[in-house]
Amino acid sequence: MELSSLDPSARQQLEAALRSGERVRLTLADLPQDRHADELLPLVDELVCSDRSLDHALRPHLPPPARPGRGHRVTAIIPTNRGTPLGLTALRAQDCEVEVLVLTNGGATADGDRVLEVPWAGHGPTRQEGVTQATGDYVLFTVDDALPRGLGVVSTLVEALEAGGFDAVFGRQLPWPGADPVTRDRLRTWTPPGHEPRRVDRHDHVFALARRDLLLRDPLPEVPIAEDLHWGRTHRIGYVPGAPVVHSHRRSPGSLYRRTRDMHRQHKALGEPARVPSLAALVRALPGVVPPVLQAGPQELPNQLAELLGQWRGGR
Repeated sequence: MELSSLDPSARQQLEAALRSGERVRLTLADLPQDRHADELLPLVDELVCSDRSLDHALRPHLPPPARPGRGHRVTAIIPTNRGTPLGLTALRAQDCEVEVLVLTNGGATADGDRVLEVPWAGHGPTRQEGVTQATGDYVLFTVDDALPRGLGVVSTLVEALEAGGFDAVFGRQLPWPGADPVTRDRLRTWTPPGHEPRRVDRHDHVFALARRDLLLRDPLPEVPIAEDLHWGRTHRIGYVPGAPVVHSHRRSPGSLYRRTRDMHRQHKALGEPARVPSLAALVRALPGVVPPVLQAGPQELPNQLAELLGQWRGGR
């Protein structure tokens, strides 16, 4: 697909091309005005700029290319119950050896990859079962609706892990081109732009890599959710902004309430104080919903209230 701008209609075409696996060639004469270039450039495969200074400024944001001679052996573990995971083609095309292991409780398909039918036992035990079945030297944890970007993105994680002396590393999450403003801002805060790997005090299994032998010696905890949060507390974690993956969800009150409640239960289990410990605190927190609603529109109000209720319920 050929694009010459990143206006709203072009972003719709870009998202459709990404989901179908079509390569995207972008020709630009100037910087995008309404979106961060570092969020958009990793979504294209080829960039053409007539202006050398513009090309020099934008090219570092492209997804990591393939480099010959990378001999890493990686097993990508993808739990799913929704059919064929989105990122399979991208993982198969990496410049290193990637074995894809799809964990399913029935219904998933992954032609050419290993599909292991396992009963769902929560995020921690289910992913750990995948570790025991993996054959690679490294394990890449990801999810079925994440799309890795760049033929060298997995190798970028491996090399950052080894160079930084980390126990695990995770990559940058980018929103889909049509994502709402709240989602875009939150992902930008959670996995900010940059170029150099650095140590952080958080972990995220949307796109994360660790050595398999470490995970066998020190397995993921047997928790239903937030196994990355628990495991990361006792390990050295690195964040790699140069390893992008497209991953975001449409916000809906029901799913936001359940996820926020469950996550805050795990924060409390780790001894953290509740963020919304009482009904009085819930009422005091209500003015905080105003800025996101002003940013995204009145449809965001139920989402904000659902998250607040989830924090209160989870903290109890």
